[in-house]
Amino acid sequence: MMNKFGRKLDEFLKFNNISAKEFAERIDTTPKNLNDILKGNIELSQNMIYNISFITGIPVSYIESVESNYKLDKSIDEYLKNNDITITQYINKFNYKEFSKKYNYKFTDERNPYSVAKGILKYLRITNPETLYKSENIIFYKSNNDKPELLALWLERCYKTVCEQDVEKYNKQNIENLVEYIRIQASKDIFNERDLINEFNKNGIYLAIEEDLTGSKIRGAFKVLNNKPAIYITKKHKRYADIYFALLHELAHCKSDFNRAKSGSIISTNDELPTEDYELKADKTAFNWMVEDDYYNSIKYKYDDIESLNIIKSFYVYRLAHDNIINYSSTIYQENNKLISS
Repeated sequence: MMNKFGRKLDEFLKFNNISAKEFAERIDTTPKNLNDILKGNIELSQNMIYNISFITGIPVSYIESVESNYKLDKSIDEYLKNNDITITQYINKFNYKEFSKKYNYKFTDERNPYSVAKGILKYLRITNPETLYKSENIIFYKSNNDKPELLALWLERCYKTVCEQDVEKYNKQNIENLVEYIRIQASKDIFNERDLINEFNKNGIYLAIEEDLTGSKIRGAFKVLNNKPAIYITKKHKRYADIYFALLHELAHCKSDFNRAKSGSIISTNDELPTEDYELKADKTAFNWMVEDDYYNSIKYKYDDIESLNIIKSFYVYRLAHDNIINYSSTIYQENNKLISS
């Protein structure tokens, strides 16, 4: 079947005692073409929808809604068949109950899995489930725990957040301004989400700090929106140096990978050892911003005398732990890279 509204139109004509021949003339088509419409054998053109609406008084929006819902159901069924999964298995890939609660999204009917699936696709602004997995939907993302469904929901959540932000003009020098701002905040063990977002916006960069969904390994993302940088990070970072390293890492992408991010999202994950050159380079730049490399190499075994060192303590112990010089569970790490105050 190519259209869904045809059967409803057939019921309308019979209820109102309108002959198919008369109605075909009124909507400027042939009886054969109308018969194919009523049987659902052909799709409705936009012009035909307008003609039917004009003659019957049925709103264009209603006809379009019937057709779009039907096409969406068909694309979902085709995806399920091609991938040999059930509709329940499909929506569970999105942790839909947690998604609904955490992102405050209300499904039309949570008891109907097709309604849930369509709600998810609507949230993601796509009309075909396959779109999420197509190669042209470029996302620079490699992980041993690859869950593109959770990633897509989080990226969309961040996108919707930054669309509400008023961002000033951007230039590359603003990166250094933000690095210095972060260093000052970290040196005082201060983390204020609202102030941080305002500072990034003032320097021409979108910033979203949003909860991800259980099971994802996302740390952050960098992309370009409206020719301005957009940085997204998750709220899984619980200590000062952790969240500031995530921000510095994305700022490093902003410095080196601006053109790459015009064609897709650069995703950073919590995999311990990134293998992509651009991820390794961003890590290196972020670490250097935390504690300058030459100075760090001269003091990295002097942590017993940490009070005498000219460093941001949380950044210093973060580098030490990353380099396996101290343990994340050690007292020196816990005391100097404190949990962010709630």
